[in-house]
Amino acid sequence: ALPPGCAQPHSVSLHLWLLRAPGGTGPAEDSGVLLADAAASRRAAAGREGGVDWDALGDFVRTAVAAYGGGAAELPDCARRMAVIELLDDEVDLTPGRHVSPAPGGEELDLEGAWSGFGEALAGLRAAGRALSALEPAGDGGGGQPKTTVGDLARAGALTLRGGQQPPDGTVRGGEPGEGGLPLLTVPDLLQGGGPTSWLHPSDVSGRGMLVAMPGDVVVAGVIRAFAAWVHQGPPTVLGAQLYALRVEPEKMDAWFLAGCLRAPSNGRQAGTHASSASRVDVRRLQVLQLPLAEQLRYSEVFRRLTEFEEFRGRLDELASRLARDISDGLATGRLSAGR
Repeated sequence: ALPPGCAQPHSVSLHLWLLRAPGGTGPAEDSGVLLADAAASRRAAAGREGGVDWDALGDFVRTAVAAYGGGAAELPDCARRMAVIELLDDEVDLTPGRHVSPAPGGEELDLEGAWSGFGEALAGLRAAGRALSALEPAGDGGGGQPKTTVGDLARAGALTLRGGQQPPDGTVRGGEPGEGGLPLLTVPDLLQGGGPTSWLHPSDVSGRGMLVAMPGDVVVAGVIRAFAAWVHQGPPTVLGAQLYALRVEPEKMDAWFLAGCLRAPSNGRQAGTHASSASRVDVRRLQVLQLPLAEQLRYSEVFRRLTEFEEFRGRLDELASRLARDISDGLATGRLSAGR
């Protein structure tokens, strides 16, 4: 069983079968069946966010197969040898997860660290929430604020707009970027809720006119299902099809203000085609409040706080799910005591 994200469909754990023809003409010796669950092995499945650590995954699989083929008594955690007769039950199910579980004590429960992180995320969420709760409704209901569009701002020289493209066949590489490699962000990556899962060699980027988002650029996803806008703060990143980079002129526009205005859900709806779930957003039609730079900066601080609020909320949700899972598993397996 491979971790989710190894191949399409990325949301499920796919199975890889290794079949070997028996030698000779007599009945095959039952050397058992190797069941290895890389989806349950944190060592094999723990990659960077949204991706798979292929080196660790390959190491886990090779170790399990080598131990099985060599007749070793000890197999790695999340791997098990079973006799064929044990699998031929009323219901034959060869899903590794049904028969394999991590060795007791193989994964230490770091509840103290998780609770510490939970407390820090909760404190951050409260601080950001306090700042946002001070906002008050506009006196005129907000309807009187003048607005402009991305297209008008581009024509006025306040920003430049470029669109990403599909990389040529054979240029995309999976896993962590190699030396000098540039991560590639695509719409499927965003739909999975993670970061880039592939990369390109610099020669395939510069020689083919690929769009590279630089720190400070505003990146917009131009598909309704994945519609979002944010200030890019990571390393230079190649943008795939339906992703756009907006680079502002600092003396005319603030990037955080622009991203905050663009990402409003209502903005995406009014600029979308609404033809299907894969409908595109016309980035040039997205609307932005028309404000002087000094006032933009005041909005910018609030938009930054809102971004922090969302990040802390996501972190809190992740830690809460992890704590619930680990505590439930620890109690059920006897690794945690319910007290007296």
